[in-house]
Amino acid sequence: MSNREAKELAFLRHRLREHLLAQDASGAAEPLLRLNEVAAGDQELRAEYARWAFRFELLAA
Repeated sequence: MSNREAKELAFLRHRLREHLLAQDASGAAEPLLRLNEVAAGDQELRAEYARWAFRFELLAA
């Protein structure tokens, strides 16, 4: 993973945490979508995406 990719991933995680703390499931759609795109070829990132998506599904319910 390049430095640029690591920074983007850290930024996405930060945004997702902010939306989770604010209980803003709809606002998390954009960073979740980008995380899904970034995670396309990586098993661990796919699992991380699934965990984040599940949290926001619970908030939306």
